[in-house]
Amino acid sequence: MEQEQQVPEQMKVAQLVKYNSPYEIKDKSVPTIRDNELLVKIYAAGFCHSDLQVMHGQFGSELPLIPSHEPAGVIVRIGDKCKGGWKVGDRVGVLNFKNSCSACAGCNVSTRIYGGLDPRFCENREMAGFKHDGAFAEYMVADPETTVLIPPSVSFQQAAPMMCAGATVWGALEKATAELQEGDPVAIVGIGGLGHLGVQFAKALGYRTIAIDSRPEGRQLATDVPSPGLMADLVVDSTAPDAEEQISEFTNDEGIAAAVVCTDSLAANAWTLRLLRIGGVLVALGLPPERWQFDAGVLVFRELVIRGSYVAGVESTRRMMQVVEGSGIKSRLTVVPFTSVPGIVDLYQEKSFSGRLVVQISDEE
Repeated sequence: MEQEQQVPEQMKVAQLVKYNSPYEIKDKSVPTIRDNELLVKIYAAGFCHSDLQVMHGQFGSELPLIPSHEPAGVIVRIGDKCKGGWKVGDRVGVLNFKNSCSACAGCNVSTRIYGGLDPRFCENREMAGFKHDGAFAEYMVADPETTVLIPPSVSFQQAAPMMCAGATVWGALEKATAELQEGDPVAIVGIGGLGHLGVQFAKALGYRTIAIDSRPEGRQLATDVPSPGLMADLVVDSTAPDAEEQISEFTNDEGIAAAVVCTDSLAANAWTLRLLRIGGVLVALGLPPERWQFDAGVLVFRELVIRGSYVAGVESTRRMMQVVEGSGIKSRLTVVPFTSVPGIVDLYQEKSFSGRLVVQISDEE
């Protein structure tokens, strides 16, 4: 088996050198890999809201740091002790958590709960783009345990945001619908980069899907999908006087079976809880600065469930990529060249921006 391709000694990277300052493009040595790691040539990398939080110093990252935790590329080197049958030339996406210690409480508990080591909960894990170098670089180091194959029909540009935005809302949807049947009503609340994918995932899995947003841009995004089969069955303006009536009629007065809330709005989360049917599940993805506030009476007397959800684990992400390939799910993308990275935050914060923002790191050969 070929263990590596020819790789240059130097590469271009974009670094966060100072908090709240634009990224700087620099030259840096191509990283070396350990025996249990992969070296990936990056073709596309996403910019996520979490990258903005890193820039503001919310994660206490040690600088300088190469940002981005949404990479897609090709394996060019394989460590001698890597497992999993990886090959040079494999098209892959990489999740941000890697190199778990397998000995801490997080590793031990998650192994018992999930039936195998789950690097997401390791107390000593590395976090690409958050605490360690990420994907705004021509090459990056990957852990084979948190690397997934990209189907041939999925472009690098489309695959990149699936490694965080897609995996986050997919993981939440799997938790929300674990006990549901095809045809049950499911709501996606907050139609942005995550919610846009959540609507498509829910439809692809066969649920009667409601897209809810207070913004006309969000409601429009819910209908901007690759095919009619991925469009929400009902799009609701949450500020409309008859919003609850629309949802009640759609669900035959029973209520929503499950909801994934992709906004940190306390009001939106509290309102969504009231829409659930008996035994309904709400998965909250937002991280509000304030404490959650839910109606105890509704929660108790309808026996509702509120769940948190971290980004999906590797096996869940592999299931997601199969659905993406089979259903033609796509993000609405804005793609910029690597040279535009220093101004990417301004682009992301424009009021007119919607969907996902992806940087083309290298041109496909």
